[in-house]
Amino acid sequence: MRFILILILFCFSNIVFAQQSDSKLAYTYYQNKEYVKAAEMFLQLYERTRASYYLDYHIISLINAKEYDSAEKTLKKYLKTDDNNKDFLVNLGYIYTQQGKTNKAEEYFNRAVKKLIPYENDIHSLANKFRNIREYNWANKTYLKGRELLNRPLAFTAEMGDNYMMDRDYDNMFALFVEALLQNPEKLSTITSKLSFARSYDVNGNADKVIASQLEKIFRQKDYPSVFDELGVWYSLQTGDYTQAFNHAVKLNAKNTDKLYIYIDIAHEAANARKYDIARQAYQRVIQKGKEENPYYYTARKEILNCKYRQYDQAQPPVENYRNLVSECKDFLQETGYSNANADIIVLTSDLYAYHLSLPDSADQILQKGIGIKRLNTLTLDIFKSKRADLLTYMNNPWEAVILYTQIEKANPNNDIGYEAKLKKARLAYFEGDLLWAKAQYDVLKGSTSKLISNDALQMSHFLNMNYEEEGDNSDLERLATTEYAVYRHQSEEALPVLDSLIQNSAAGIADYAALVKSGVLLSQHQDQEAALILEKLAKASGQTYIRAKAIFELANLKNRTDQKQQALDLYQQLVSDYSGSVYSVEAGKIYRELEKTIKNEKITPVN
Repeated sequence: MRFILILILFCFSNIVFAQQSDSKLAYTYYQNKEYVKAAEMFLQLYERTRASYYLDYHIISLINAKEYDSAEKTLKKYLKTDDNNKDFLVNLGYIYTQQGKTNKAEEYFNRAVKKLIPYENDIHSLANKFRNIREYNWANKTYLKGRELLNRPLAFTAEMGDNYMMDRDYDNMFALFVEALLQNPEKLSTITSKLSFARSYDVNGNADKVIASQLEKIFRQKDYPSVFDELGVWYSLQTGDYTQAFNHAVKLNAKNTDKLYIYIDIAHEAANARKYDIARQAYQRVIQKGKEENPYYYTARKEILNCKYRQYDQAQPPVENYRNLVSECKDFLQETGYSNANADIIVLTSDLYAYHLSLPDSADQILQKGIGIKRLNTLTLDIFKSKRADLLTYMNNPWEAVILYTQIEKANPNNDIGYEAKLKKARLAYFEGDLLWAKAQYDVLKGSTSKLISNDALQMSHFLNMNYEEEGDNSDLERLATTEYAVYRHQSEEALPVLDSLIQNSAAGIADYAALVKSGVLLSQHQDQEAALILEKLAKASGQTYIRAKAIFELANLKNRTDQKQQALDLYQQLVSDYSGSVYSVEAGKIYRELEKTIKNEKITPVN
């Protein structure tokens, strides 16, 4: 008995293996466009397993081989044995569609729909069969028949909207999605995902026109459901209209008590788009609700501080603004304590003291207090140490800075934190004039797994290899390094005359690099026009490819930041097409795609 059981299992395993082997061979024939061989194999597999997808591939293979008569003959043969099989009927209709025999196709599609039974899975199965052959109208006829059979007149609303979307009938799509939200507001995330899909594949902007106009009609109604305010927030964010998103959030929160997170979402996206006033308004709405039963209160308190800093950093506000902001940061830390969770505010407070109020000792006290937090996690400790080493570099205390960078590097020998510490140590050696050692470190870091670190290292390695003289005079290079250190320490007034001298009197490679450094100083002083002139000249005339690429990238960023979006778009495209091998091309490509989307969205009529 045991022997017979083993024999049966052995035979069964051989059959399964043979079936898998034949299936793989059939798909290989199909992928290689050997459709006649594929059709034969798929038919054998269907007759062996009765799995409908093998028959589907048999028919598709015959259609691709233009063997319509054979496909028709096969299906009619099977229909004689099972005339209720809807798969046979749909496949036969599909054959007639491919031959342009529309009336005959519709006859068999209609027969398939008539054979539906009042069972939801049967209805979905047939509708999906029609979707697979792009017969979206017939998929919806299936759902309408299903409503009738199930006596559920509102069933399959979202699914029908989905079919209209695939058929690019955006008016009916949106109408049904609205109906679906009225039936079940919890489907909002599903509906917005579908609308995102429709927008992304609609190159003519027709979907946006429909969504904008239909939402406008809804918002003119007196008492529309709050889910449409939430939809309005989503759509306004997609089109970059942050003011309108905020207005919808205000209406939404007037109707609901649990939608404060919407303000956080709007603020985050607005801040990323440099719309800081709207971001701050959104955070302020959350703060105004108070601490009680408000899980977003402290998030808003923290993020509004970061938001103000980013806004100030983009402009040139009075120093009083920074004094007020550091006072707010200290109040927050006093209220909530020095902790892992507040690491970003600790760092922000230190940066304000050091780099905006010229109080580096106060900055150092803040960081040392952070380092002393009990049970501080390793990552946060390394961040604080790195920031303190940066501060010590700024304070012209390179020896202590090197000790901290070395500690971080040894504690993180094979990750980005360690590589960054090593990069900063190489930069400090460069600042100090130890050019040969710095060059060796940059050469090693070119192979870092972090793209940002390897790009920085690659640029400096290339610059030093091109301009360092093994046996010659490196005095101009040393002056440039010392001057860059002065720039790092915010001693721009002392640095600018030296940079001008290097630009006028040095070899081309050093002169062009000095011009790049000068443009950075001017940008930090918000002298955008003067910086742009230097960058434009370098982009056109520098003999160094990496200098031209860097100049174009910085010029593109400047144009983007100052809302000269089309000019920025053209410059990013130039980097991608003409400097595809540069360290900036990948990042330029990402920004290009986002900026292209932003420009497109700005042309869309706002939703009120």
